[in-house]
Amino acid sequence: MTKLAVITDVHADVHALRDALAQIDKLGIEKVLCCGDLIDYGLFPEETLTLLRERQVVTIRGNHDRWALKEGHDMSGWDLTSKSIAYLESLPTHWRTRIDDVRVVLAHGRPESDMQGIGDDMPEHELEAILSDAAADVLLVGHTHVPFVRRVGRSKRVVNPGALLRDPAPGVEVATPGTFAVLEIAHGHVRVDIRRAAGG
Repeated sequence: MTKLAVITDVHADVHALRDALAQIDKLGIEKVLCCGDLIDYGLFPEETLTLLRERQVVTIRGNHDRWALKEGHDMSGWDLTSKSIAYLESLPTHWRTRIDDVRVVLAHGRPESDMQGIGDDMPEHELEAILSDAAADVLLVGHTHVPFVRRVGRSKRVVNPGALLRDPAPGVEVATPGTFAVLEIAHGHVRVDIRRAAGG
């Protein structure tokens, strides 16, 4: 069995990130994937990016990360160090792997767009088309901050872990579920569990 942890939309909440990683460590999960939006809304962009780098989390770039690269700072006005900018520049826009013949694809909003999200209420034929275009059996996404696991057909899944962001900066009004996902793959079968980061 292969176990993966999936986080997304950390949004500079280093405390939620630390709590989630502590839980992930207790579960004995070595590989952590992140669907992007590492900064904005929270108060600790540098600490968040440093921790993601140090833990070698497999990370892609979200729309907030893309915007920060263009501006040189995040939406909250925090300047980013050259090391952090170089890290964001190094991130791909999507990532894929194959585990036990299960094709796993990581995207932020959708494989072709970091601004278009996927909702749990999307018609199945649309999800089937997205999965087919992405050549994915399991599509892991973020962006909307709404956690869900959607089965498509007999064996495919679209998974949104929600948002790890739990404590945004004062005055920021966005959905903050503080959740992440645990993905188990064995013999071609997939199991997904949405969990809340402890603490806070």
